[in-house]
Amino acid sequence: MINFIKNIFKKNSEEIEINDDQNEVMIAAVSLMIEVSLADNIMDLTEINQLKKVLLDKFNITELKIDELIESGSKNQESSTSLYEFTRKINDEYDFSNKEKLITSMWEIAYADGNIDKYEEYVIRKVSDLIYVSHEDFIKSKQRAKNENS
Repeated sequence: MINFIKNIFKKNSEEIEINDDQNEVMIAAVSLMIEVSLADNIMDLTEINQLKKVLLDKFNITELKIDELIESGSKNQESSTSLYEFTRKINDEYDFSNKEKLITSMWEIAYADGNIDKYEEYVIRKVSDLIYVSHEDFIKSKQRAKNENS
């Protein structure tokens, strides 16, 4: 799976400098986004493309760095036993607006295939709770993502 994802994103691009702390928190965020895309046991090309688009547009990550982040995020997600290790990093490093942006991004990935699976929604709801995003903001993020995908 990792090689499949890695091969999709092979492109030349300038790499931006990201320090180790920023890199770790981005890997945690990517791991959570991958968790959503795998929640329904199907990670299709539309979800992968949406993940790439989110990282490019919302997190200003270059395509070359995206490859590294997705590979690292996939490895972390596969070896993880809980969401806590990822959400702890998010809580330590992200302010509320970045947490909200993460939840909206997770919704966008879930909407990418045109269907919100109950397991995808469960993962997003769980992450929202763990990073202290209120139910009201959880719903607002869902609506924002739905409007962007329509």
